[in-house]
Amino acid sequence: MPDLAGVKTAYFGFTGGIDSSGVTRIAAALNAAVNNGSDEVHLCFSSLGGYVADGIYLYNHMRGLPVKVVAHNVGSVSSIAVAVFLAAHERYCSSHAMFMIHPTVIPSQEGMGAERLQSALDAALADDTRTENILRERARIPERLLTERRTRDIHINPEKAAEYGIVQGVREFVLPRGHQIIQV
Repeated sequence: MPDLAGVKTAYFGFTGGIDSSGVTRIAAALNAAVNNGSDEVHLCFSSLGGYVADGIYLYNHMRGLPVKVVAHNVGSVSSIAVAVFLAAHERYCSSHAMFMIHPTVIPSQEGMGAERLQSALDAALADDTRTENILRERARIPERLLTERRTRDIHINPEKAAEYGIVQGVREFVLPRGHQIIQV
């Protein structure tokens, strides 16, 4: 539905994991908005993260769409979901929202030999680098915190998120009267 300025805007909500199912639903909703001629998409977003490969895919997909994406952290955005969130052209968060970045986790499997452990470590370090590159390109997170993120969880409140350029501002999401929002 066009707003007063003639901009056709779609509104979506997502809460869930960054896995093949969640990423497919988000990408499909964004694709539908593009295919329906939307100029802008607002995504109310909350995710505790998931798989780095799925998150990197969604980040690149969002960056390549010919539509302005505005993301709203309306809960918690953690782990690889922070990189996905940073794909948006504009980003905001609720005053009660939280962000969290941390090192890539290596799934443990009983009976892993040295070669398999080394391969898992190499993959985790490569994923850390990919994620960190996005954090550096799209935000101004202090180098000290990016280094600390390699060994522990870093929680970022709304005020610090604004200071670090993760969001352009702290404000509550409000669906404009007369518009629909679709949960994906």
